[in-house]
Formats: sequence, structure tokens, C-alpha cells
Amino acid sequence: MRTYTMWLPLFLTILVAAVYVLLPVKPIIVGEKGLAASLMALVSTLPGFYFAGLAAVATFGNATMDQEMPAPAPEVEMRVRGQQVPVKLTRRLFLSYLFSYLVILSFGLCFALLAINAFAPSIDVLQAAVVRCAGAAWPWLIVKGAVGFIITFAFASMVVSTLHGVFFLMEKIHQP
Repeated sequence: MRTYTMWLPLFLTILVAAVYVLLPVKPIIVGEKGLAASLMALVSTLPGFYFAGLAAVATFGNATMDQEMPAPAPEVEMRVRGQQVPVKLTRRLFLSYLFSYLVILSFGLCFALLAINAFAPSIDVLQAAVVRCAGAAWPWLIVKGAVGFIITFAFASMVVSTLHGVFFLMEKIHQP
């Protein structure tokens, strides 16, 4: 699972960062016509779809959904009567975790992009203050890069997890 939750999103984030650095004309990030506003239009529609997917998985009546996944079945640690116990995942549990993760991630991205757009004028003032206090632009570039890295990583994680979920629903769920 680390491949889907950590390494692929990290690779995509580094790839996007490299492309951004190499662009001769940087896209507008914040503001009405910025990249954050465009992403907000996309991301704001996703929590409803993920909730619907979670509801469908939770109520789907097929008995194979409650069978343990084929070997090597992924495991999670669950607290049972105060002790951590490894539990092998069923298809229903796996998809429930996946869609729950996607709901939380998409809500978090919505709020982050909303905040970035709402505070765009303040961000410009903050940037000027940081550059003025530091006497250089590099501290602001570090802040901007860190925020951009986190947002891009979260978005990449959402894309990879969504594609993994679609593949699982399309292909793996029908295999014995």
C-alpha cells in the first residue's frame, strides 16, 4: 500500500515541481483566475462522489465483499478490547477505508484551496512583509514551496488513490 499512498504521490509531486521550476512563464497560483481556483472547482465536487461510493460499499449485499482478500491480504491494526490486533482486510473494509480516506482528503483540499483563495490579498501583504524583514526573497520561496509541495502531494495522493479504487472496483473485486 505504501506504493499507492506514499511513493507514487511523491513521484508525481516531484515531477510537477520539476515541471513548474522549468516553465519559462509560471502559471498564476492564487486569485480568481489562478490554479487554486481551478482546482477548487474540480475538488469541491469530489466529496459527494466519495460519500456515495462509501455508502454503496457499506450497503452492497454481495457476500464476497465480506471475505478476506486474496493472499497477500493487506492488514491493519485495530484496537480490540484495548489491544492492537492485526486484522486482514476484506474487500468491504478495504474499500471503506479507501473511500473514507478520499472523503477526508478531498475535504481537506477543499478547505486549503478555499483558504488560499480567500486570503490571496493577505498572502500578497505577508509576502512583502517577509521579504522586507528578511531582506531577501528566499524565506518566502521556502514557505511557498512547502505549501505548494503539501497541496500537490495531497492532490497527487487523491488522484492515485482514486485511480487505484477505480481499478480495484473494475478489476480486482470480481476476482476470487
